[in-house]
Parts: sequence; C-alpha cells; structure tokens
Amino acid sequence: MAVKSYYEILGVSKTASKQEIKKAYQKLAKKWHPDVNKAPEAEAKFKEVAEAYEVLGSEEKRKEYDDLQRYGFGSGRANGTKTGGAPFGDAPFGAGWSGSYSYGNSGIPEEDLFGMFFGNRGGDRTGFDFFSGNGNARQASSTMQAQLDISLEQAYKGGSVRVQVGGSNVNVNIPARSHEGTVLKIEDNVLNGMTSGGDLLITLHILPHEIYEPRDGDLHGTVEIAPWQAVLGGESKVPLPDGSAVKLKIPAGIQSGKTLRIPGKGLKRENGTNGDILLGIEIVIPKSTSEIEKNLYRKLAESSSFQAGLKRQRRKPRRESNRYEERKV
Repeated sequence: MAVKSYYEILGVSKTASKQEIKKAYQKLAKKWHPDVNKAPEAEAKFKEVAEAYEVLGSEEKRKEYDDLQRYGFGSGRANGTKTGGAPFGDAPFGAGWSGSYSYGNSGIPEEDLFGMFFGNRGGDRTGFDFFSGNGNARQASSTMQAQLDISLEQAYKGGSVRVQVGGSNVNVNIPARSHEGTVLKIEDNVLNGMTSGGDLLITLHILPHEIYEPRDGDLHGTVEIAPWQAVLGGESKVPLPDGSAVKLKIPAGIQSGKTLRIPGKGLKRENGTNGDILLGIEIVIPKSTSEIEKNLYRKLAESSSFQAGLKRQRRKPRRESNRYEERKV
C-alpha cells in the first residue's frame, strides 16, 4: 500500500499556504483527538495528523521535506525529530529521523492544539471543558493563552465556573458585565486548581444570542411594534440578560429604523464604563388580522389623506463655488 504524503494526510495541495495548512490541521485534529473521538483508530489518526503538521507547519522542515520529495528520496513520511545517522533512507528525512508522537506532547505549537478545544462542552461543568480525559495541554512553566466561549447571560451576570485544563479543575471567575474579548489572568495557584507550572490567560468570547448582539460594550437589538403603536406611542417590556426587565417608552409618531437607547444597561466598555442597550424600531404587520381590525383599517384608509408613492431621494445641498479666486498681494 502506498504511503500517503503529508499533504495528502492533511488534505491540502503542495502549494497550500501556511494558514490553509493550519486550518486543515485544526479541523482534523479536532475530529480525531482521542478525548473527543472514541473510535479505535482515533489515536493513530491523530498521531498521523500531528506528525504531518509538525513538518508542514514549520517553514524550515517543510522546505527540507519538499526538497527531498522533489529529488525522489523516501516515501513521503517522517517519524519525529532528526537525531543523526544516514542522510537518506526509507523515510523522507533519512534513517536518522526517529521519535514518536503522543497527543499530550506532540511537538506541535501548544496554542494550535490547546486553543482548538477551549470552549468545548462536556460533562457537568456548565459547558466549559478545555480538555477532558488525559490530554496534557501544557506542562512547560510559561504563560498559557486560550479562548473560553460563554453565553451572554454568563458575561452579563458574571460568576465562577469550573473548567478542566490538562486534567486539573480550574476555577475561573467571570466579572459581571464582561465584554467581548475580556482577558482574564488565572495565576498558577493551588487555591484555584492551577498546578501546571504557568499562568493562564483566558480571552472571553461571547456566543451568539437570540436577542442581543454585543458591540463595543453596547447591546444591539430590535423592537417590533405594530402600526398603531408607531402612531400613538406606548410601552414595551425589554428583558435583560440577567433575567430582569425594564420598560421601554415608545414615543408617538416614531418611524421604522429609528433607534431607542436604554442607558447603562449594556456590558462594560474597555474604558470601564457601562455600555447602553440600543434598540432599532421595526414596524410590523401582525400575521393574523381579525375582521374587526380590518374594518378599522378600512375606516382609517377612507379618512386618511396619505397616498402611497415612491420615496424621493434627499438631495445634498450644493456648495456654491466662488467665481473669482482671491489672490494675496
């Protein structure tokens, strides 16, 4: 059976960019990681993908690999790190390449592997599971960086959640009103469960919400109102992400597309102040209209002077240009 090349293993072309290779690796590594995939062949597949990426993900190793492939040496596979020995052999880097791969210490940049599983959900840890099982994310004494996916409700209310990093349960305290991109530093401390020998920097990512869209600390949404509410005005109940609600006053005569503001009820801005809730107005026609309502609309149509027609574009006022140019004497 012919041995696949590293490019075939990752499913990319030989001209693929570094970003394309990384993206392909992340997709396959996430698919075959033994902590995620319980298939018997998962570990072997993961090692194969990790081996391919360790070479193709490095410009220096990829160049040497391509050169050896180009001149016909070897079968297209490597087996680890170069230790010396015969210059070429059955493996593309020669018989001097040896070593093995494990998903705990594959030689791959840790942020590539660690970051893919941050935010993975599992178990009873409120949907926060960085790594589960025996995957050793990082063992070096250094600062770790990763992303944590949270709901808008969790970002708004704050609180403590337990996540698993490299087999250890870690307490993460999320401040109330945390905005998108908030960075939390978890110091290596027995009290919070961090025993990896390094600090952890967590970047919060707020997952899409059914009502609000966070933007720079503000929460953007849309209020749907009926035509008579647009004419007469009224009130609307606005639910907040913490489970409470506020009343929004709708002014009479409001037009579709206008924006109403609820000050100070958003997330924290980067400058520490509270953002606002910004609600766009959308006038909608109720799907079901009774005969009584239709009769009222008919009476309104008979008494109203409004005529349907094309909207005219507003012209910007022209600037008067001077006919004569002043000259300085």
